[in-house]
Amino acid sequence: MVKKLSHEDYTVGWICPLEVEQIAAMEMLDDEHERLPQPSTDHNVYNLGSIAGHNVVVAGLHQPGNNPAATVVTQMRMTFPNLRFGLLLGIGGGVPVKTDTGMVRLGDVVVSKPAGGHSGAIQYDHGKAKVGQFERTGALAPPPAVLLNAAQDLAVKRARSRKDPLEDNIKRIDTSIRGLRRYKYPGTAEDHLYKAEYVHKEPGKPCDECGCDPSQRIRQPTDEEDDEPYIVVHRGTIASGELVVKDAALRDQLAEQYGLLCFEMEAAGALADFPCIVIRGISDYCDSHKNDQWHGYAAAVAAAYARHLFFHMPVDEVKRCVLASDS
Repeated sequence: MVKKLSHEDYTVGWICPLEVEQIAAMEMLDDEHERLPQPSTDHNVYNLGSIAGHNVVVAGLHQPGNNPAATVVTQMRMTFPNLRFGLLLGIGGGVPVKTDTGMVRLGDVVVSKPAGGHSGAIQYDHGKAKVGQFERTGALAPPPAVLLNAAQDLAVKRARSRKDPLEDNIKRIDTSIRGLRRYKYPGTAEDHLYKAEYVHKEPGKPCDECGCDPSQRIRQPTDEEDDEPYIVVHRGTIASGELVVKDAALRDQLAEQYGLLCFEMEAAGALADFPCIVIRGISDYCDSHKNDQWHGYAAAVAAAYARHLFFHMPVDEVKRCVLASDS
C-alpha cells in the first residue's frame, strides 16, 4: 500500500533539471508516497518517497537554467515547510583535469565541496565588466555541514569496502526495461576526449558520422576496458552559468582561473535561497564534440551517489538542522 504523509513530514528536497535525471532519481527511492495537494501558486510537479528513513521531495524543472531552478525552490519551500536542505543533481560537463581520485572522465561523479577559497559552487558569468576585463562578483552558499560530513564519511567507508554500494545502486535501474535502456554504461571505448583546439566537424552529427579525426583524440589511461565500471567520485568546485559551454578553450581558461571540475546550469539559482549540495554525473567535456550518448549513464551515477549519501546522514541529525526557510 502506498503511504500518504503530510507536507510537514518531508525534510529533504531532490531537484532534477531534466527528465532523464528525474527518472533515475525515482529508481533510487526505497518507497514511493502518495502525492499531496498543492497551493494554486505552486506549479511544480513533485514525486514523493523515502530513502533510508528520510522523507524526500523529488522536483523537476520545466526547463534548465538558474532562473527556473530558483522558482522551483521558492515554491517547493512554501509547500513543504520543513525542508532542511536539498540535493541538486543531474548531468554536467567535466573538465579533464587530475584530482586526488584520478582524471575527470565521462561517467564520473563531481560533488561540490569548498576548495580554493570558493564555497563549492561559483556563478562564473555573474559580475561586472571593467576596462578590458570581466570581474566575477557575489558568492554562493556552501553545502550544509551535515551533507559535507556525509560525503566525507561515504568516501572513507567506500574506500575501505570490498563491495561498492554505488554499483549496487546503479543496478536498481533495470536496463532490460525498454524505457530504461538509455541508462546502460556506454563503455570506455566511447569516452572520447579531443585536443582542446580541435573543433567538431559538423554540428548535430556524432563524431564518427561527420569525419572527426580520431588521431586528434587524447589517449587517456584506464585501469580496465571491461563493462563493469568503477564509479570515480571527485569533490571540488562546480561552475554554474546560464549558457551551455561547448568551447574547450573557454572551459580550460575558466577551469584554470577558478580551479573548476565541472560546469552546469542550475546551482546559482537554487543556492541563492536553498542550502544544497550539487552532484553531477559527467556526460561530456564541455567541448564542440558534446553529444547525448552519456546522458543516461551520467544521470544514473549521480542518482546512485545521492542515494547512498542518505545512509550517511542520521535522520535525527537532519531534523535538528535549521529549516531551509530560515537559512
